Amino acid sequence: MSANPNAEGPQDYLRQLAQDVLSEISKLDPSHSKELLGAFVSELFLSVAEEERREYRRQKQAEGIAAAKARGVRFGARRKPLPDNFEECREAWRDGQMTLRQAAGACGMSHATFRDAVVRVESAR
Repeated sequence: MSANPNAEGPQDYLRQLAQDVLSEISKLDPSHSKELLGAFVSELFLSVAEEERREYRRQKQAEGIAAAKARGVRFGARRKPLPDNFEECREAWRDGQMTLRQAAGACGMSHATFRDAVVRVESAR
């Protein structure tokens, strides 16, 4: 098949694709080609209907998420409370008394989680 979706607009591409499919089907036995063409058209309509269903579902989901956020619903897992020694470790890290990994380890956190918590705490101030 010679159709190239990048070289032409969508309508031109689909028109060329249809011509290519018809050309290939017409090479077959006439009784079998009508059956194949009918199956192709049926599959095409089913694909379009399925895509419309997916798009409708995406739209409704996006509307539901927006409405929930407007009501103040928070998504995702709740954050664990910071350990009692977090502030001491944060200050020691900021003062250069501990490395990031040492401060995170003292808090029982990964260094990425510790750094994210530091950013969150400091931006809240």
